[in-house]
Amino acid sequence: MTAQADDAGRANVSRHDAARASGSTRSARDGGVLTCAPAPDALIDIHCVAPSIVLDIRYATDDNFTGEALYPVARCLLRRRVAEALAGVQADLEKRGLGLMLWDCYRPFSAQERLWARVPDRRYVARPVRNNGRPVSGSKHSRGAAVDATLVSAAGQPLTMPTGYDDFTPRAHRDAEVGPIAEKNRERLERAMVSHGFAPIATEWWHFDAPGWRSYPLVDEPLVRPSRSQP
Repeated sequence: MTAQADDAGRANVSRHDAARASGSTRSARDGGVLTCAPAPDALIDIHCVAPSIVLDIRYATDDNFTGEALYPVARCLLRRRVAEALAGVQADLEKRGLGLMLWDCYRPFSAQERLWARVPDRRYVARPVRNNGRPVSGSKHSRGAAVDATLVSAAGQPLTMPTGYDDFTPRAHRDAEVGPIAEKNRERLERAMVSHGFAPIATEWWHFDAPGWRSYPLVDEPLVRPSRSQP
């Protein structure tokens, strides 16, 4: 990195730190202003605390197993403590010339109901249950306390993994026998996530539950675009 580029990088970090201190930051994707609530249980945009994480929110497109967009906008919202833990993962990976790409984060409860209608299989989709209209059981994604993640290079290119996203076959299981490169990258991702308290599951190499997920309620808040007005 040249001195000029390094200076520019420091300037960007300073502006980002100032935005975090004020409780807001600008979305690089669409120019909107993200509200970064300070409460530890608030749902915040991951780019409030880790702007270098790459997003490929599949359920905001038709490039997913349902063949239709379930979300109106491609955003990653997480509980603040979860987002901060994930920022730690990203920081560690960047020291190794790697980074995270996120396929899914917070998932509204109603979206989980649509997924269950398509794949009513508890190995891959948590069954959503309501009691008198109130969510009482469902996905940790609907608590803002789970992520679907993969690895990218420093240039943002996805690394080789055992399968693509939402591959509902045994090959996506963590103990599946795969090629040496895919196995190495799967293990790299798992080590990085586990080191910050995230827990893997057996049937999806990309899925990780956040530490303390039980403390967050199931919610059905809609995903919306960040405000474009200045704070």
